[in-house]
Amino acid sequence: MKEKIFRVCLFIVGLINIAPSVLAFLPNKISESYGIEIPNQNYELLLRHRAVLFGIIGGLIIYSSISKKNYSMAVCIGLISMVSFVILLILSNGEINSELNKVMKIDVIGIFILLIGYALYRFK
Repeated sequence: MKEKIFRVCLFIVGLINIAPSVLAFLPNKISESYGIEIPNQNYELLLRHRAVLFGIIGGLIIYSSISKKNYSMAVCIGLISMVSFVILLILSNGEINSELNKVMKIDVIGIFILLIGYALYRFK
């Protein structure tokens, strides 16, 4: 039963990570989603590539939840992705807009879901 709960937690965190990947195909929504102006095509390219990377991260986590494989790798990748954003946001100089603060809050929720699920699974 604990493994099933963990797999559901992994799946939810995978969805959290894969959601931004749609921005790779909807570049006109990037500014709205993150509350930023994209000054030129170079920035747009970087942000769209970032969206693709989120798709890879989320896809790997979801795959792990379905295949029952590579749990530790999925947890590690998920934590690195979400914790690094939170740390970078905290360390940033200047005011962060409400949309990016929302992203940070979603990542914090994802971190807790992932850690709780993994703890349930590992400490039977």
